[in-house]
Amino acid sequence: IFGWREGRTSAVTMLPLFELIVVYSVVIYVWETYLDYRQYVKYSQPIPAELKGIVNEDDFRKAQQYGAAKSTFGFFQGAFEFVHGLAILLLGVLPWLWDVSLDLMESVLGLGAEYEVTRSVVFLMLAEAYSMLIHIPFDLYSTFVIEERFGFNKQTLGLFVMDLLKGAALSAVIGIPVVSLLLHVIEWGGPYFYFYVWIFLALVTLFFMMIYPHVIAPLFNKFDPLEEGPLKESITALTAKVSFPLTKVFVIDGSKRSAHSNAYFYGFFKNKRIVLYDTLLKQVDQEGILAILAHELGHYFLNHTILNLCVVQVQSLLFFFLFSLTLHSQDMYRSFGFQTEPTFIGLVLFSFIYGPFSHGLSYLMNVLSRHFEYAADAFAVGLGYSLREPLTKIHVENLGNMNPDPWYSAYHFSHPTLLERLRAMEH
Repeated sequence: IFGWREGRTSAVTMLPLFELIVVYSVVIYVWETYLDYRQYVKYSQPIPAELKGIVNEDDFRKAQQYGAAKSTFGFFQGAFEFVHGLAILLLGVLPWLWDVSLDLMESVLGLGAEYEVTRSVVFLMLAEAYSMLIHIPFDLYSTFVIEERFGFNKQTLGLFVMDLLKGAALSAVIGIPVVSLLLHVIEWGGPYFYFYVWIFLALVTLFFMMIYPHVIAPLFNKFDPLEEGPLKESITALTAKVSFPLTKVFVIDGSKRSAHSNAYFYGFFKNKRIVLYDTLLKQVDQEGILAILAHELGHYFLNHTILNLCVVQVQSLLFFFLFSLTLHSQDMYRSFGFQTEPTFIGLVLFSFIYGPFSHGLSYLMNVLSRHFEYAADAFAVGLGYSLREPLTKIHVENLGNMNPDPWYSAYHFSHPTLLERLRAMEH
C-alpha cells in the first residue's frame, strides 16, 4: 500500500525533532502559565475607572470571583495536561498504541498489518476514547462545581452522560469515513496529494456546514420558531431594511444546559436563519437584541464569514503542503519510536512539528477576528443601534472578564474585551 512513496526523497533533513518538540512543549507551557498568572493577578484588583457607573461593584466582584475560580482550576488542568502530554512522548505511548491497534485488529477483525487504513482508524478510535475518558473528571468539575457554584449549570448528570455518548457516537460516525477517505486520497493523489486533500476537506467542511444545523444540532437542542409578536416583527423589519434574506427565526433551548447566552445566524445564499438562545431573551430587552443582531448582520454584509473560511482554507493547504515534505522522512518516524512510516502516524507526528506555526497562525487569526468584531460593532452603530448597554448586560449576566490583562487578552481572546469595545465605539 502507498507504493508511490518509493523513490521519493524527504525534504526533511536530520534534525533532533523529538527533542525540539519536547523543548517547545516546555516553552509553551511556561509562557502560557505566565500569561495565566498575569490574568489571575488581575482578578484581585478593583474595578477599572472606566467601568464605574456602568457596572456595579457587586456584579464586578462576582465576575472577578468566577474568573479566579476558572483560572485556579485552569492551573491544575494545564499542569496535568502538560505532564500527561510529556509522558505520552517520553514513554513512547504512541508507538505502543500503534502496536496495540494491530493486535486488536488481528484478534477481532482477523486483519494483518497490510490493512494500514483500518489500523489507522482503530488507532484513532482508541486515542479518542482514551482522551475522552481522561477529560471526564475535568469536565465534571467544571460543570458541576464551578458552573454550578455561580449559577450557570442547568445540566443534570443524566444529560451530561447522554451528551458524552452522543458526542462519542458522532465522532465515530463522522471520523471513521472521513479519515478512511482522507488516507485513500493521499494514496491516490501521489506526490501532489496535498492539493487533492485540500479540495476533499474543503468539500467535507462545506457539507457539514450545510447539515449541522439541520441534522447534528437538533440531536442536542430543541429549535422552536420565535413566537409572533413585537420582537419577531422588529427582527423582520431590521433584516428587510438591510436586505438580509431571512427565512426563519428560531429560539434554542440553551437553558437546558447553561445560563450563558448567545445568538447566531446560518444558511447559504437566500436561505438565512437566525437563532436566539432562550437565555438571551431573558437577559436583554428587545432593543438590545436588535443591536446584537445588527452586529451579527455586520459580519454578514462585511463578508467576515467568507473571509474567515478563505483564510482557514489557505491554512489547510499550507498545512498539507508542508506535511507532504515530511511524509517520507524516516528521521521523523524513528525519532518518535516508530519503525515503519504509516501515513496517519506521519500526520499525527507532523501536527506536533507544526505546533509553532499553529500557535503563530492562531495569534494572527485572533488579531483578524478582533478587527472583524470592531467592524461589526461599527456596522451596528451605523444602523443607529447602541451596543453599549446590551454588551455590558451580556458581560454582567455571563460574568465575563471585565479586567483582562492586555498580554493575556491579546494571546487568547478572539474578541475584544468589553472595555476595548466601549472605547472603540466612543471614537
